[in-house]
Amino acid sequence: MQCRRCGKELGDSMRCKFCGYVNTEGNVREMTRTEKKFFNGVTIDAGSTSGRANDEEFREQRRNYEYTTRRTYVNFGGGTSFFGRIVSSFVRGLMNGNRLAQIAAILIGVAFMGLMFFVALPILFVLLAIGIALIVLSKFFG
Repeated sequence: MQCRRCGKELGDSMRCKFCGYVNTEGNVREMTRTEKKFFNGVTIDAGSTSGRANDEEFREQRRNYEYTTRRTYVNFGGGTSFFGRIVSSFVRGLMNGNRLAQIAAILIGVAFMGLMFFVALPILFVLLAIGIALIVLSKFFG
């Protein structure tokens, strides 16, 4: 084996006698089955002189792999009302959508509930108070 730094012959030693470089390449081992499965580079098979067979096998596996895409369609057409279409697309996104669509549907629902609680409910209380005040004033003056 040759030294990677100076190119001199190492012999059986892992340390170069000329430049002092320590060769760590001596710890080469064959990859495990799991490492081979997830490794995307080019490897040299044990006992073979080139990595071409493994490279071609990898390309063949990639050609035969089926890529699938999941799509969720939201239909805003049809005979239902605008509110009905919004609610149905919200429910469809929540039930059938991917993770991002589900998170978006939940956030929209939380925002809608917050809007109802912090905006619509106080307006209803103000209108109720005005109605009660008008009834009291009509009893007082009438």
